[in-house]
Amino acid sequence: MKTKSLLKYKIFILFLISLALPFCSGETTSLDRTSALLLPKESGENGCTVAGLGGQLKAGYTGITTSAKPVKFEKQNDTWYGVQQLAGAQIGTKIEYSKVLKPDLYVSTSCPLDLNLDTNAKEGEYYTKLDSKGTTLTFTKAGSFLVYLNQKEDPASSPFTVLTSGTPVQSISDSDLTDILNGNSSKTFKFSCDDITTNGRCQNYFGSFTSCLSGGTKQTSKCDEDGTPAIIGSCKLTQSGIGTIVTILYGPTYNSTTAQTYCSGVSGTYVNGTAVQTP
Repeated sequence: MKTKSLLKYKIFILFLISLALPFCSGETTSLDRTSALLLPKESGENGCTVAGLGGQLKAGYTGITTSAKPVKFEKQNDTWYGVQQLAGAQIGTKIEYSKVLKPDLYVSTSCPLDLNLDTNAKEGEYYTKLDSKGTTLTFTKAGSFLVYLNQKEDPASSPFTVLTSGTPVQSISDSDLTDILNGNSSKTFKFSCDDITTNGRCQNYFGSFTSCLSGGTKQTSKCDEDGTPAIIGSCKLTQSGIGTIVTILYGPTYNSTTAQTYCSGVSGTYVNGTAVQTP
């Protein structure tokens, strides 16, 4: 009986050890991923949580703006960690560091950063990288990003800054999308291309464009939506990573049939009537 009891005890101990091994191995476990999902969004005021390193740690947080800011780090064991955030990057938006670095970028709208679940924004696919006196990242895809840095060197011994330049960032919130055109949102609308006199249409641009693609005259105000001239319909075209064009088609140049034909020709979505589409 004693032998059987001792055997059962050994089996129980081995079972407990097997349960503990994943947490001692340094490998990321399903618990890490689950707990990361449960973390609430963070403003960065108290740093940025980074998950997927066999657990979680708190990194220094820096919000990237057009003014140079010192990059913040937090030390965990013998390594310094930092996360920088750029929301609403457009094609041509840049991140400029005053020091040559090897950053890792992830697609994310806010902290925390999950190294397992957040999409890794790879060089050549999302951005190009230029090292000179510092490192400059130029985006080729629009989006919101978290930049992840870690280093052994104490940042106080070699501090550096970060800022954004190039194409201005663009932020779109849920409230802005309710009625962007008639609500006169200043956050999302970029400019219009007025070509009513010759082609009977006017295009509102939302995104990273910097010049008219339609041959019209660049305007700072939105296209006329008050029904003068008569609005026949609107055509919406959205291109991934670029933005949205909402073309308003006017009479007498267009009627409902020719307006729809125009929209089909540019692979857009046509809606007949005076209710202008929003992005």
